[in-house]
Amino acid sequence: LTPPPSATTRMEIDILILTVYFICIGYVVYQMALSIEEELEDQVVLVPDADSLESTVRSQMVRQGFDETTVEVLQAGVAPLGKAVSLRLVVPEPRSLAPPEDRPESPQVGQIVVQVLPQGPHPLQPIMGLTVQVINQSRALQVIIDWDRSSITRMTNEIRRVIRQTPGMRLDLALPQVASVVNPNQYLSTVVNSEDCFSRNGDTQVLQQAAPVVDVPKMANLKAPLRNYALDLVVQLKPFSDRGGRPVMLLLPFRFAIEPLPAKAAIPLVNWILKR
Repeated sequence: LTPPPSATTRMEIDILILTVYFICIGYVVYQMALSIEEELEDQVVLVPDADSLESTVRSQMVRQGFDETTVEVLQAGVAPLGKAVSLRLVVPEPRSLAPPEDRPESPQVGQIVVQVLPQGPHPLQPIMGLTVQVINQSRALQVIIDWDRSSITRMTNEIRRVIRQTPGMRLDLALPQVASVVNPNQYLSTVVNSEDCFSRNGDTQVLQQAAPVVDVPKMANLKAPLRNYALDLVVQLKPFSDRGGRPVMLLLPFRFAIEPLPAKAAIPLVNWILKR
């Protein structure tokens, strides 16, 4: 007969079983982390050039007789378009045509806010369109966006004409586009591309988008000076009445830089293990 195992032998067997168990658990967790890591998309940051935007528009307003304080860049989190950086224009309202006794004692001002998206962290995926948002909180000013005079530039600053995407896109990009008018207390949100993003379907001859407006994966691998793109919007602020004031013409340069983010593991422990 085989003698029964001693207490020391049983303890060694238990330790061996526990060791194998924890190794298996650790291996499963490690493989799960690697699987999650593969599914995570590399990220970049789309950084707006807020200083250039503010200084350029401010100089334009000053040349047209307005104070420097009429232009301000709002950081992310500030209303009314708090999702990302935006441009605010605080423009005096056109003078009232009412009798002197009915006019307000102090001049009234209206607020106009313009924003271009996307901004901030973004997947390593192409951007198929830029979103332009405009809020007109004035009382007597129209905001008119001239798409045909606006432009998009990428990398080498070679300009491309802006094309506003609309339902039932027309078949000829050479035709002039209708300007967008944002009246008081109205909001505009629209998607724009550059003209070189479109081509015709070989079978139907229908105009369709064939390329992204910003190829983020391609540009992210370039050197810093080439990781830039911009949307230059031509905007006119026009009073309803020609007698109430003069129109204001502005070029709003929304410029962005693509900044790659360092890769991070899904679990900090895995990140440490992968670096060993």
